[in-house]
Amino acid sequence: MLIKFIRQSWLVLVSALAFGLLVAGVNAALEGKIAENARLKKEKALKTLLTDATSFETITDDEGNMVYSVGKDSSGNIAGYALIASGGGFADKIELLVAFDSEIKILKGFYVLKSQETPGFGDKITHESKPGEIGFKKRFQDRPIDNKLIVIKSGNPKEHTDDNTIVAITGATITSEAVTKIVNDAAIKMKKLLEK
Repeated sequence: MLIKFIRQSWLVLVSALAFGLLVAGVNAALEGKIAENARLKKEKALKTLLTDATSFETITDDEGNMVYSVGKDSSGNIAGYALIASGGGFADKIELLVAFDSEIKILKGFYVLKSQETPGFGDKITHESKPGEIGFKKRFQDRPIDNKLIVIKSGNPKEHTDDNTIVAITGATITSEAVTKIVNDAAIKMKKLLEK
């Protein structure tokens, strides 16, 4: 029985081994480029979120992973802070770069580093606002974070630009709530990191 199985499946086994080795080789060859692209994406996101900053200092843990970044203006004053935060979304894990002002009182916004949310609905967390509209990312910009942000299922985003209310993406309430939770947790974490 075993010999018959091997005779019938040897090509599949050899092919699986060959393709597995090929994928491992390509991954090893491109690992440095992938890491560099991730670093450049974070750098671009920092510049987008902390517009007053001209330089960034990254604080890392013992393993070299980013804990948070400090943005400084041309005079060397702190323009803001940013950290990577993640949590479960509707479809998969969402990873954001969340930025705050220098006193951790105002949320400057977030940048989506990783998301697999539903196309046409949840993926709107990655879209920029169109002229005259308040897109989902823009709903978070320059919000006071003294109180936790809360999500409401419906409403006009233009009526909630200066309070702690975030209007959910239509058809993507779970994703909207997930992003809001990640941002709220990031604010708490950032404050604790600076207390140390």
